[in-house]
Amino acid sequence: MHFQFFDDSQINHLFPLTLTRPSADLRVGILTIAEKWLHDFSIQDSNSFGFQTRDYLSKKFLSIHAKSTSPEIITYINGKVVPNEALNHQVRNLSTNQKLVKEGVLIAFRSQLLNFTEFNTLLENDFSQFDSVEFESNITVISRPFHIFKLNAQEIQADFERLTAGKTSQPLSQTNTKLGKFPVFLEEGAQVECSILNALDGPIYLGKNSEIMEGSVVRGPLALCEGSKLKLSTKVYGATTLGPYSNVGGEVNNIVIQGYSNKGHDGFLGNAVLGEWCNIGADSNCSNLKNTYDEVKVWNYATRRFDKSGMQFCGLIMGDHSKCGINTMFNTGTVVGVACNLFGAGFPRQFVPDFSWGGASGFVTHKLTAVDKTAALVLVRRGKEYNELEQEIMHYLYQNTAGERTWEIEESGS
Repeated sequence: MHFQFFDDSQINHLFPLTLTRPSADLRVGILTIAEKWLHDFSIQDSNSFGFQTRDYLSKKFLSIHAKSTSPEIITYINGKVVPNEALNHQVRNLSTNQKLVKEGVLIAFRSQLLNFTEFNTLLENDFSQFDSVEFESNITVISRPFHIFKLNAQEIQADFERLTAGKTSQPLSQTNTKLGKFPVFLEEGAQVECSILNALDGPIYLGKNSEIMEGSVVRGPLALCEGSKLKLSTKVYGATTLGPYSNVGGEVNNIVIQGYSNKGHDGFLGNAVLGEWCNIGADSNCSNLKNTYDEVKVWNYATRRFDKSGMQFCGLIMGDHSKCGINTMFNTGTVVGVACNLFGAGFPRQFVPDFSWGGASGFVTHKLTAVDKTAALVLVRRGKEYNELEQEIMHYLYQNTAGERTWEIEESGS
């Protein structure tokens, strides 16, 4: 079977996280959405899947068309829909020119391989010429950034079962105290010493070469992906995920880091999602509950306003390559775009447009040369290269998000 993960017309509701990636590349639980599908269908060959995404991302996230194989029949998967056993069964049984839907959401369809023009034409017409099958069970759809931390507990549990089935954990050192009925699983090279691991509410997963340093107190469900670290005496409340090669210290509660990002020092971060290549400065704090206990409003790129989230607890949403200096304070439900640099006293506004430089005292545009310089220095620390392809994406976004950087949007989120 061959998969092509596609972004539907609602992709901008997931900005800023999906400004730099397709929806299927979002991490929720332990794995990305694409990784969940590939695992469930035992797809290991990279030529057997691709991404039908926006043009400026298509060189990094290759489509099936750009790979060596060109199958005649392909299964298209909505990248923001999370798989489950019942859904997988129905997708396997799709016929050619048949689509699977749930209450108006297009989940998947099977057809001949479509070029981008053909796909977009069908998407605009809602695939009306395809035979429609209504999926009768429940589905999980990541349609807003805050859904990632909201649904993280159930997805850690599901991914834990995916990844540990039939496997044996590395031994847990006797210097630790383990509580609770759920398991603690250590992949090869994972380390944890002199820590309290509370698995009463969910499992604790330590990926390959991850580490929990001494004195840490953690509550599951918790997922440390490959190479990620909890610093000395870190306090973690579930459900929390650290994507690959991320470092966390201080106190965190129900956060998801996509990968390659740091919150390495004291300070609180709760009910939050960080993209890749982010850094939270020492002693920075983020409110995740309004002092009026009201529902939190969150900036929506698609509607260009602060929309109700339906949530009482909602902290920080931060796009890729954004940073904040020491002692930064974030209001409840703050959204920070791509490649921002925040610093100074006081609370920044609750929506910080992409490529902003400044803080509560005001903003200017973050110069593209400075963005490139910092990104190159940051990536090399993780053995990565800020290459021409990465630069093209950032330069495209810089030009195409200029309309957001008016800094005149009324602060109506409070």
